[in-house]
Amino acid sequence: MNLDVVDLDHVAIRVSNLEGALEFYHELLGLEIRDRERYEAGEVPYVAVVAGGRHIHLVPTGESIDVADEHLCLLVRSDEMETKDEIERLLADLRKNGVAVEDGEPYKRYGAYGRNWAAYVRDPDGRRVELKVH
Repeated sequence: MNLDVVDLDHVAIRVSNLEGALEFYHELLGLEIRDRERYEAGEVPYVAVVAGGRHIHLVPTGESIDVADEHLCLLVRSDEMETKDEIERLLADLRKNGVAVEDGEPYKRYGAYGRNWAAYVRDPDGRRVELKVH
């Protein structure tokens, strides 16, 4: 069998509060919501948000969530975000909205598309979310 993995379809993450997660990923970061009607109808166990065609399934759970060693990286593309000052303005806006930004951010990190400005913030469950300029 010759398997050819060509792309990533989706990632599922557990969230303790669906509305809080949607406020972070949709309202603050601007990811489009998908499948909310299917979730509310009991057809799927998640609400998806879309990042560049890939889905993040937000799976509500009443169980304890340990996100200590997890992170996900979201590529951020903007004509206005090419410098450290510009990403710092984004981080200031997120802080004003109650988002925790890790100390010392931003700085340049390597990723799939090379080295560029990036910053770690925390979603409502404390999961590290890397915002990387692309």
